[in-house]
Amino acid sequence: MSDFKAKGIYLGHSGFLIELESATLIFDWYQGDIPPIRGEKPLYIFASNINQDHFRPEIFGAVEQLPHAEIFIGYDHSIPEVDTFLDGLPEKIQDHVSCFGGDARLYSENGEMLVTSIPATEMGVGFIVEIEGKTIFHAGTLYLNQTASEEEYNKWYQKMSLEHPDLSIADYEAYLDHCEDEFEKCTDKIKGRTFDFAMLPLEPKFGDVGERTIKRYMEVAEYKTWAPIQLHGMYEVVDDFVSDYPEYAKNMIGVTTKPGVKQSIKSGEKFTFN
Repeated sequence: MSDFKAKGIYLGHSGFLIELESATLIFDWYQGDIPPIRGEKPLYIFASNINQDHFRPEIFGAVEQLPHAEIFIGYDHSIPEVDTFLDGLPEKIQDHVSCFGGDARLYSENGEMLVTSIPATEMGVGFIVEIEGKTIFHAGTLYLNQTASEEEYNKWYQKMSLEHPDLSIADYEAYLDHCEDEFEKCTDKIKGRTFDFAMLPLEPKFGDVGERTIKRYMEVAEYKTWAPIQLHGMYEVVDDFVSDYPEYAKNMIGVTTKPGVKQSIKSGEKFTFN
């Protein structure tokens, strides 16, 4: 039995709602329904980046409707149109919105939660959340960003070499090394830590990148319970991962038909962490 006393809802893709005793946390909500929120408890909303599959503008309405709501966004103020939108929000909303452009550290308004951000390899940040003596990690799009196949990369390499003969261009092996170094640098702040619950990207769009990413995460830190995210609705990749890596699946909660996981859940349905 886990000592992580909480209820949760997997909201699809990278989204999770976690209901703790003292607060409600929502991560990367862009689809699915949010149940009624306890108005007497703080609500903390996290968007690891501003892509449409991690963020929806409706989150700002929570600040107007609930007395103890805060929003944390992985955004570095690099897009003028987004800055204009944020600057145009009513002041009573802006006062409760914090943007994280890489490495940052911030306490919640009541001082009861510490949020630390780390840069993601694709976009935005990952969030480390310390609350109620527990540590939660949402990785966002921090994955092993080796998204080009060898064939694709070599075509690009040949094209660039012809067009820019005086430019030193990294070959495929150097590209892979760079991606490994980038992942190691971004995950430095979680190295050696233990997380009560972590949401880690099993990205299925780029071959075996997702499973290799999870394997790297397992080398970096310890996770009492973890869940795969960044799934794009492709839950068959969770089944495959459970079958191929039972040693990692034993601490997993996820949408899967396979045995051997810590807990099988369904998207959109409330569950209690076991």
